[in-house]
Amino acid sequence: MNRRPLHYIIYMLLALLAGFATAPTPAAADALASTEWLTKNLSAKGLVILDVRTADNYGVGHIPGAVNLPYDSWDPKNDETGCHLVPTAEVITDYFQKLGINNDSHVIIYDHGNTVSDASQGASAYWIMNAMGHKNISYLDGGFTKWTFEGRTIDNKKPTPQPGNFIAKLDSSKLTTLQDISASLKKGGTTFLDVRNSDQHFGFAKSGEVKRFGHIPGSLTWPADYMTNAGINRAPAVIKSKEDLTTMAKGVGLPTDKNTRIIVYCNSSQFAGMGFFVLHERLGYKNVSVFDGSMIEYAANENLPIAVYSWGFITK
Repeated sequence: MNRRPLHYIIYMLLALLAGFATAPTPAAADALASTEWLTKNLSAKGLVILDVRTADNYGVGHIPGAVNLPYDSWDPKNDETGCHLVPTAEVITDYFQKLGINNDSHVIIYDHGNTVSDASQGASAYWIMNAMGHKNISYLDGGFTKWTFEGRTIDNKKPTPQPGNFIAKLDSSKLTTLQDISASLKKGGTTFLDVRNSDQHFGFAKSGEVKRFGHIPGSLTWPADYMTNAGINRAPAVIKSKEDLTTMAKGVGLPTDKNTRIIVYCNSSQFAGMGFFVLHERLGYKNVSVFDGSMIEYAANENLPIAVYSWGFITK
């Protein structure tokens, strides 16, 4: 009787199993994904690459396989109040299912990646997706700018994904409303972090959409402009190292207790998304939220106090 060697049988079984595999399962990625990691995992099973740039920019060229949901859809402006507010969980569910996002999808979010404003759109989309209950998310460091600077492949084909099954459910601990802000000011014990530029924080300037000058009383100031290396030696908007971020967090007076309740805000919540990503994903703060309406909503309410010319770590 002609018998096959055991190693031959094992080899054939492995080859047969390999034939059933359509794509590799992506290797674990940090919340901050590198362009190198994404290049190696472009065809990985369960990976959804999500481009938050404008539809026009997406159409010209994007990372292969990426689907598109422009940032304006994530944080639309309310014509009545002027606030930029996150859509309901039902709207987000519809968006994500049409993009082919499933409960077990690994979503890689990327933006244009040239400026801090670009980077904050991707980071804000990350915060919104996290707040809506999807936990397997990564943010592409440096975005599309870094990807193209490195000569990586792009295309302009628009995928047609199968509908996904993800159902959004808002985690209210990640998204703060105006009512929450009022209660927190009265109760105390919350750290407020303003990530606008210093002129706006101190009340020397303001956005045209904001009714009053200044900041929420007692707020610390850490401009989102300092959280990336955007523009340094023409660099794309790569997030600063954990070491640099830790040093800055200490310098601006953030508590060392990682369980501290921190509410991040800006003018509209876009830049606050960068603050959320840095604090929650890079520095390990566990109880971080974004004030959705931010200063546009806060300053419009004349009954709420506002401060100018003050440092939060001195006045608290």
